[in-house]
Amino acid sequence: MSKESCTCPSSICTEDALLFGIVGPDGRVGYVRPPMPVDVAFLGVVSATGGRPEQRFRFAGPCVEGRCAQWTDSRCGAIDLALSAGVVADDEAALPACGIRGSCRWFRQSGPAACRVCPLVITEVRTPQE
Repeated sequence: MSKESCTCPSSICTEDALLFGIVGPDGRVGYVRPPMPVDVAFLGVVSATGGRPEQRFRFAGPCVEGRCAQWTDSRCGAIDLALSAGVVADDEAALPACGIRGSCRWFRQSGPAACRVCPLVITEVRTPQE
C-alpha cells in the first residue's frame, strides 16, 4: 500500500470533511462528483433537519489508521467486515463513479471489491451513551 495519505470513505460529518455520497430512498449511496467540501453552512442545514448526517450522507476525511476504532493491525476493519458479508451492489456493473477512489483507503486495501460493496455502506456513529 502506498505511503501517501489515504482518505477514509466512512468519515464523520465535520467541517472540512468531503461530502461524496447521498443515501437514497433505497438505502444505496449515490455519489457526488466532484465531492463537496463540508462547511459551517452545510453543518447548520443538516443539524436543523434532525437525525445524524452520517445516516443520510457519506463523508470522506483523512484516514487516521491506528487512531480509529475500525483499524485492525495494519488495515481498515470496516471494509473487511463489509466484504465478509458477501453482499455487493452489483457484481457485474462498472465501478461506481466515485470522486475519492484515487486516495480511498478501502480501494487501496481491497481494490474493485471495495467499490462494489461501498454503495451499500452507511456509516454508523455511536455516541458514548449508546
